[in-house]
Parts: sequence; C-alpha cells; structure tokens
Amino acid sequence: MTSALRRSLSAGVVDVWFSFTNDNRLKAAQKDYEEMLSQSELEQYQQLKHVDNGWDYLVSRALLRTVLAEYCELSPQEIEFQVNDFGKPELSNSSVSPIIQFNTAHTSGLIVCVVTRDKAIGVDVECRSENPGILDVAEDYFSALELQALKSRDETQQLNYFYRFWTLKEAYIKARGEGLSIPLHDFSVVLGNDGEFLEFFGPDAESWDFRLLGQNAAYTAALSVNGRIAGLNFFHSVPLGPQSEQSAANAFDLGSAPAGDRRHRIG
Repeated sequence: MTSALRRSLSAGVVDVWFSFTNDNRLKAAQKDYEEMLSQSELEQYQQLKHVDNGWDYLVSRALLRTVLAEYCELSPQEIEFQVNDFGKPELSNSSVSPIIQFNTAHTSGLIVCVVTRDKAIGVDVECRSENPGILDVAEDYFSALELQALKSRDETQQLNYFYRFWTLKEAYIKARGEGLSIPLHDFSVVLGNDGEFLEFFGPDAESWDFRLLGQNAAYTAALSVNGRIAGLNFFHSVPLGPQSEQSAANAFDLGSAPAGDRRHRIG
C-alpha cells in the first residue's frame, strides 16, 4: 500500500531524525518493526540478536524506513535499497524527484538518520568515552594539522575536540561513499576556538560543507554534504509513533526522551 508524498525538502536543507533505543515506547511496536524488514534485513537481524546488537539494528531500520516514507510515495515496508560498490545504500524503487539522499549512523543508545535532496550526504554519531586512551587513535587517523590542533587544546578539552574531529571526518567518508579507500589522515577539518567547524582541506574542498550537529555529555554528531547546507531541521521520532521537532540546542539530549536517564549539554 503506497502513501502520498507528505514532506518536501528545499534545496540545501537537511532534516535530521533521531531515536533513542532505550525509549520504552519502542517495544510496543517491535512486531511492526520486524514486519518492515526485507528478507536480507531479517536475516541480519536474526544473526545480530545472538550478539546483543539486534535491537539497535531493528530500531535503526525502522527509523530509516519510516523516515524515508515521509518523503516518497512508498510505505515503510515497500521501500527497497541498493548499494554501491562500497556498500553505501540508496533508494532503488522511488520515483520521487528531486532524488532523496540519506545516511544513517548509530551508536550506543542513539540512532540518527539524515535526509536531503540531490546531494551526497553522510552522518556520524559517537557515544562519548571518558577514557583518555582513546586519544591515541588520533595518531593513526588524524592529519598533521588536526593532530597539532588537538594537542594545542587544554587536556580538559581534548576529548571534546577529538570527537568533533572524528565525527566530521567519518561523516565525510560516509558521504563520499567510497569507504576507507580514502585514508582519514589524507584530509583535514579545521575547528575554531569554540570548537565550531571552520574549514576543510581535501579533494574538491570547495564542493563540501560540514556541520557539528551537537555535542553533549553522551554524544557527538556531525554532518557532511556535497553542497551548501542551507538549513537544518531536527526531529525526535518513535518510529510509527510520536514525532516532535527539536531545537538544535536540544538535539540528541536525553532530556527529549522519556523521563529517566537525562544528561545536560556541555557545549
């Protein structure tokens, strides 16, 4: 059964959808989520259930399918995907024009899905670790410019800046859709004194735009688009359930989830 086109996107606008996987309201729709899955997704889900990742996978597919159904002529279960040579998915059976571009990311407790029109897009989200040892990863993956900037920060700020660099770089890799054939240390993102994105040095640098979507005590998220980002909208979603538009300041804050586990933004 098809559904009418309900949402449109202006050029350059990105809609950012997210769902917290510990939201108690999700469990009531578990059977409906399972029925959305394609055969290959169902097989993947069954495999992941045995290693404790099944629930996050199920919610991520439900969020993606219900979000895409907001923009195209298909119901969530009718949506079909194809992948490029590096595994990046795209819609294969939607006739909506302009072309819907999307990407997803998930980390412990949080699923993010971004949607725009025509332009390649990538998103990354990371659950913050308080282990300073994670900074050692930067030596292997950050450019010399990024390493210098990271080490110039006060020790109390370095973890925040590490996650900002990391998510921006991962978002770019995912938007390119070429996997790690693009080494992470071969391009650079530049952050300002307050941690905001300033500049990008890499292939076709003038074609790319970036945004830090948010950083709080739990999560850091970032976005990359092969074109200018004209605006952002944030939506908290329980797939097949309530949706609410969020301010950029409150995005990914557990305060927008049901009362219980809540963390405060740190900048």
